[in-house]
Amino acid sequence: MSFAVTLISPDPEARGELARWLDVLGENTLPTWWSTALLLTVALACAVTGVAARAGGVFGAGAWFAGAGVVGAFSLAELSGVHRRLGGVGRLVLGEGALTRNWFAMAAVVVPVVAAVLLVLAARVGAPSSRLLADGGVLLMVSAVGGEFVAALLGGRTGPVLAPVLVAHLGELGENVGAALMLAAAVRALVLSRAGDALTVRHRRAARGRDAVPMRLRALGWWLGGVSVALTLLSLGFVLADPAHPLLRDLRLYVDLLVEHNLPTWWSVALLAAAALAHFAAFVAARNAGTPGAVYWLVTAGVLAFLSLDDQSQLHERSEELGRLVVTETSDFPFYWLIPGALAGLGVAAAVVALAVRVHARPRGLLVGGIALMLAAGLGLEVVQGLFMAAGNEGTGFVMGYHVEELGEDIGVILLIGAAVSMTRLSRAGGLALEYADHPAHLDQRESDAGIPGPISARTGG
Repeated sequence: MSFAVTLISPDPEARGELARWLDVLGENTLPTWWSTALLLTVALACAVTGVAARAGGVFGAGAWFAGAGVVGAFSLAELSGVHRRLGGVGRLVLGEGALTRNWFAMAAVVVPVVAAVLLVLAARVGAPSSRLLADGGVLLMVSAVGGEFVAALLGGRTGPVLAPVLVAHLGELGENVGAALMLAAAVRALVLSRAGDALTVRHRRAARGRDAVPMRLRALGWWLGGVSVALTLLSLGFVLADPAHPLLRDLRLYVDLLVEHNLPTWWSVALLAAAALAHFAAFVAARNAGTPGAVYWLVTAGVLAFLSLDDQSQLHERSEELGRLVVTETSDFPFYWLIPGALAGLGVAAAVVALAVRVHARPRGLLVGGIALMLAAGLGLEVVQGLFMAAGNEGTGFVMGYHVEELGEDIGVILLIGAAVSMTRLSRAGGLALEYADHPAHLDQRESDAGIPGPISARTGG
């Protein structure tokens, strides 16, 4: 679709809003979100494979966790373009030189090192995944760097010449294919089986005959919240300090919650993607158990995936003109997208409430509290920010407001993740066993094992 858009409208400036949203070479687009989401899925799949390998006493479990970290860094680079910032940061730190002239020179040093790390990791995970992991990682890096480098040599990926644009598209496609191969490597190492109402995921070389041990989830629930708070405080500190040094100003842009395509944006997108996957896992467990209403988990998974897309591609801001059509513009209020956004928010709330009435008290409270906090922060506080901006007041009150807003949204998503986890039981017994906790007795046991639920822990339940 992206290449068809390029053929039909070679000039990016002359394209309509939909065409720009489909451009794989642009920012805030559907294809860039897909690449980020795919890489995040690969990172989570590697982490799950590592947990299954450790539970089964398989050699090389740590390599899967290291691989998850590497792929997570790839997803951060895909969203925030941190690799493109390397040239500027290098010039500030090392001065002007051949190595710091652009990010390609820095990549020539970094890529071989990362490739060597991936090859070592691939050797440790063993067959049948080693070849897929190595090939996928190398293809991902070669496509990411090579595609842009060749396109730059041919005249630039923005055109109007067709050849560099085609090369850039092939590079983006190669990145996704490489990520898919790495996902296949993680999945290939696992065996999925069904025993009654439980789904069991085991590593192919896992030792059998181990006792089932419940996995406690309190720590990771707090870790997710802690990271969100830390990022908020980091952003707030840089914004209030407003440093003058060029390097510190670059760092401010990279951590400022108000700026797109940076570390906090990636964290928000990652949280929403993780929430979508957690709700999908709850759907699979509920469907396996034959629970009525299991499809509502699938609906909320889709809603959360859409919100992740919106967070990266700024769909809500693209609906600005729709809001201006509904009401007459009478002031400098900047956020007319809130009008269609409020309607979309009602749809999101309806989907979550439809699920909430079908679950027990604890997950119901997490679902209702999570979506209420997200909507109150994302819509209510956005109105406050708009009023500040319309009044020309972007001082301390404005800064504090948008930091509270972003933190509230993140905490709301964490509560939604907790709702999915609280309706499942996870244990390890030579692998990972996932069961839908649709009986009060199951929930009572979970509440004795965990406080605030989080995603699957990589550690045992001790």
